[in-house]
Amino acid sequence: MHYLNVIGMEVLGVVYFFFLLMLQDAVVRAQLPSPSQSTGFCESFVSPTIYKCTEEVVQTEDGYLLAVQRISTTNPLTVAKGPAFLYHGIMEGGETWVLNPSNGSLAFMMANSGYEVWIGNTRSSNYTFGHLKYTRNDKEFWDWTWDNLVKTDLPAMLQHVYDSSKEQINYVGYSQGTMTALATFSEGPTVNLVSKAALLSPIASLGHISSPIASAASYLFVDEILLLAGVAEFNAYSDTGKKFMDITCTSSEVDCRHEFMSQITGTNCCFNASRKSFYDRYSIQSTSMRNLAQMAQMVRSGRFSMYDHGFWNNLKKYNSFFPPEYDVSAIPATLPILLAHGGNDSLADPDDVADLIQKLQGTPQVIYLPQYAHADFVMGTNASADVYTPIISFFQA
Repeated sequence: MHYLNVIGMEVLGVVYFFFLLMLQDAVVRAQLPSPSQSTGFCESFVSPTIYKCTEEVVQTEDGYLLAVQRISTTNPLTVAKGPAFLYHGIMEGGETWVLNPSNGSLAFMMANSGYEVWIGNTRSSNYTFGHLKYTRNDKEFWDWTWDNLVKTDLPAMLQHVYDSSKEQINYVGYSQGTMTALATFSEGPTVNLVSKAALLSPIASLGHISSPIASAASYLFVDEILLLAGVAEFNAYSDTGKKFMDITCTSSEVDCRHEFMSQITGTNCCFNASRKSFYDRYSIQSTSMRNLAQMAQMVRSGRFSMYDHGFWNNLKKYNSFFPPEYDVSAIPATLPILLAHGGNDSLADPDDVADLIQKLQGTPQVIYLPQYAHADFVMGTNASADVYTPIISFFQA
């Protein structure tokens, strides 16, 4: 009888354990945004009479709730061409792809061509759902590096798109969206979800960077200074941004009396100046200070590497004094890649792009625009003809 009581207690214990698991799962699901919840992206940027726009939540393993916008045409005569995923650059959000009129925004042009367009957002973008535990006011919300985008965010979003569409994905990245893709694709299985990749202002190293502000800030170790000061979130318009420029402006390379954009991106040939105030409202967003620091580390080292935690912490994390590099030569030669880059780009320097081309196993298709700088690829008046139409042709070939 005592034996049966013991068994009964064990059964009750197992039932109670599973009840706790179910309760925990219910709490987590209750914290998730409902399918109908909106960040305001579709309402702000997408015309409901021309396009269908919905938002979906992708939860990362470390608790971030990424918003992915899904755009398709309402024209019933358009032939469906499968999924396309668009990923933005640093200190930006998914609205990068919809800030111009429909004939000048890649997301709308691809939707018009029949693609189901998915727009990705990093964990710090304005139009995303936040975190299960932390708010944007918490330092913990900003405790991440670019490696988290490589190993967590992008794989999760691409897997979500693939699971929804059951088809391989046409990938488009810009600036840090190219860095993240190249690193993720070099790491393994996520690359199998992608059919083709078009990379605008591609970056796989920053060794030849010619941007006066980025270069000066890196070699003045402004990132290290701000991290030591306890800065977790970087916003160019905040007091932190002012401190950043105060230190950077001590360099003789930087002319702080004139406009800053060309000193970051290079001289843009085709920037749509008439929309500058509109771009400024959306294109300069917060990022993690450690994300920015990792970019500065790559400028100083010339390596396409993981976050440098310092010799002893590297030894504990990587079993090496130095952080490992992402090996772009590991990207399968069977993945068709298009690289679009500019001769005046101070961030995706032509010499760095040439190094990337040499390291890739396959032979990428290249669009070289001598007059283009970094911002021209997403804010240029000619980008639809010079870049976006060729990208669509590349995907359809």
